[in-house]
Amino acid sequence: MSEITQEIEWLLETYNKDYSHPIPKDISKIKLSQLVSKLGFFYEKLRNAIDYNEEHLIRRNSLKRLLKRQIMFLQERDVAKISQTLIYEFIRAKYLPNDTLPETVIDEVAAILAKYLLLLRYFWSHPSPLNGKLIEWTLDIAVCELDEFFLPQEKELAMVNYMYSEMVKTIAFTKVKIDEKEKNLQIYIAVLKNLSKADLPLLRYRLLKLYLPNWTSLSAEEINDFCANSLNVKQKIDRHLSHPLAFQISQIVRIQSVFFGILKQLIEQNQSDAHEIIDQPEELEVKIATICSNNYKNIRARLMGSIFRVIIYIFFTKTVLAFVLELPYDRLIIGAINWQSLIINVVFHPVLMAFIASSIRVPGEKNTKIIIGEIKKIVYGEDRKIVFKPRKMMRRGSIGYLAFNAFYSVMFIISFGIVIWALRQIHFNLLSGLLFVFFLTVVSFFGFRLRTFANQYLVIPRKDNLINLAVDFFTLPIIRVGRFFSSNFSRINVFLYILDFIIETPFKMLVEALEKAVSFIREKREEIDE
Repeated sequence: MSEITQEIEWLLETYNKDYSHPIPKDISKIKLSQLVSKLGFFYEKLRNAIDYNEEHLIRRNSLKRLLKRQIMFLQERDVAKISQTLIYEFIRAKYLPNDTLPETVIDEVAAILAKYLLLLRYFWSHPSPLNGKLIEWTLDIAVCELDEFFLPQEKELAMVNYMYSEMVKTIAFTKVKIDEKEKNLQIYIAVLKNLSKADLPLLRYRLLKLYLPNWTSLSAEEINDFCANSLNVKQKIDRHLSHPLAFQISQIVRIQSVFFGILKQLIEQNQSDAHEIIDQPEELEVKIATICSNNYKNIRARLMGSIFRVIIYIFFTKTVLAFVLELPYDRLIIGAINWQSLIINVVFHPVLMAFIASSIRVPGEKNTKIIIGEIKKIVYGEDRKIVFKPRKMMRRGSIGYLAFNAFYSVMFIISFGIVIWALRQIHFNLLSGLLFVFFLTVVSFFGFRLRTFANQYLVIPRKDNLINLAVDFFTLPIIRVGRFFSSNFSRINVFLYILDFIIETPFKMLVEALEKAVSFIREKREEIDE
């Protein structure tokens, strides 16, 4: 009979611990008006709908927005007031529970904020061309620490450390010159990226805590010592994050993170009897198969919802642009309306999105069998070896680098040349052609992202054949341009500017005033009751 490893025993023991902080009965809790809280909640929903982010980033992005408004925009320097405002707004937005947190949490958060205000004051009093980046870096680190304080990550970090220890044993580096410490650090970064979906700010925060394990409990003197060296620390961390082998190691770890992610789901969903399940191979297989099946169903459902929203969004956007831009352009500049190009411009891209959607497949039974086999090897300590042989990277300026970049330029010319030639054959004018190409690139990128989402549990390598090579040759340039448009235009959001700088501050002041009014009325009613 297979026996589970000591590492799994440790992981299960960690998950079974209670990390909640008991609240003394004699301490009052923070209780806000349910009516006023609904206003804050609806605003937060509206804000997140306009500024779409992945689910695990929504809370931290909101926290950073609140901090920037208090510290940078309103110039607030009282850490107790910042702390109270932040906690109250998070409760109203339902990121934190109402009538649950003790009032002492305001002082605890204020103590965390005091450390970062010391850092910010140092940057403000020592002007430097790099201060803007250091201030942004400091705010990002502050947000990560506050988020970790509100929602402790002990179990998440236990899984990260478990996967990291397994990957260090499993991945064998060959024909690569890399320091042992750097190799292990790059594996750790790859695990954070793929298992925890850590973004750049969270990666920086985790590495900072590796450099300074006592970061969360630094004294004022230690913070002052750190201030002068903060730029060096930031640059050192960023060098690790931009290591030449980082991407290749991350690709190796990505597939492995599927196994550990599903193992994590199994433990979380069966916390009370996870040990018994893992101790029985047949029961373990059944549970893993069930989790995989549910994951595939969830992906399919979310995929259909996302595709439907994208198609509707594109159709209505194109229709509006047709009436606002194309029709006036045809009438005033061209002198006649090209109904053919107008109809194609409205209909083609939603149809293309639907075609891309129909070609997307979620993983199946063969994929599940591989996942089951690999998880059993992990939990029962069977030998697993992954040989990492890095691909040779071409040096900038070398003949090979220039030759392949020239080839990539040819791919761009051919891909977009075919599109432009086809548009000219059906008499598209300049504006209609630009709109067509723009939406073609964006829709192609959306389709690529949706395909990536559908394959997040896929562990079967993609087949290399002539058809896939030909598809990549013609579509990669278009997808790359779509990625550029999507990432850059999302930063220029007029609605967000209006919300953040014109509406949000007075709205939140109104909410606070209503909260005080409700509290005052409640007190007067209680006086009458007495």
